[in-house]
Amino acid sequence: MTVFLLANLELNAFSQKEKIQETLSKIGVSQKIIDETIKLDFEIRDTITFENDENVINERVKKLEALLDKDKRNYIVSQALITIFESKIGSNYEKYLDLFVKYTPYEYEKIFSKMVYYRGIGNLEEFNKYMTELEKKYKNKPIWELIKLYQTEDANEREILTKKVLSLMEKESFRKEVGLSDEAFYFMKLTYYLNRLRDHYNNGEIEKGVEEYLKEVASTNVSREVEDYNLRAEVILFFNVTIMNEEIQNIGLREENADKLEQTRISKRIKEETDKDSEFLNKVFSLEMDELWNQTMKV
Repeated sequence: MTVFLLANLELNAFSQKEKIQETLSKIGVSQKIIDETIKLDFEIRDTITFENDENVINERVKKLEALLDKDKRNYIVSQALITIFESKIGSNYEKYLDLFVKYTPYEYEKIFSKMVYYRGIGNLEEFNKYMTELEKKYKNKPIWELIKLYQTEDANEREILTKKVLSLMEKESFRKEVGLSDEAFYFMKLTYYLNRLRDHYNNGEIEKGVEEYLKEVASTNVSREVEDYNLRAEVILFFNVTIMNEEIQNIGLREENADKLEQTRISKRIKEETDKDSEFLNKVFSLEMDELWNQTMKV
């Protein structure tokens, strides 16, 4: 298994904040609105994966709509409305889709978002038309693997494609080309290994699952910014590994792994957060564990 070291993220960063700043400033969005967008983007960052409270979701939708009213060119906000809150905005979907298509600086997203829309409403003729257009334009480019990934339903094929995309997107130039920020890239990695962890567990490969986590994820060096953005997902993955480790029958190996887990970056971060807020873990695990696992894997 290839080790996906992300140390280069800190050297050649393309953070979510940088992405928002660069792309919105190029189309003339004011700095005040850019700053508001960066702040709100962080607030809603894991809503689609973890938030089930209707009141919280609706409140965030209102904030997004209010921010979009200030400048219709804010494709970051219109994208959030059509992807994260699709089921909450009903008839407004097409309005926000049109705005996103008009202002996103990433050409493939203009076609891709239409394709997703027509698939969602069951119009296979239009869906196939846009899929064909994407294939014609991007078939021999790295971006095609990313497009295929989000259209693949077979679990085994999805895992293979995800590994390939992660390898391709290690290059900062590719991430910038497709608009995949460091935070989004790292979340993809966490999701990939959460899937891998569950596969190992279901196959009775407990030791292998813990070993893979320690080798491929625990040693990953990411910036504080990336860590903050993905903290909830990373904590959940860490605790799933910790629980799995307790099932290892080899006492020596179990204790050795436990020592390694305790020394990880995320373990130290958890201690830091719980020292500041005794309710930190209760807030992270606001859903049942099995539901959290399923919610995290669906992205």
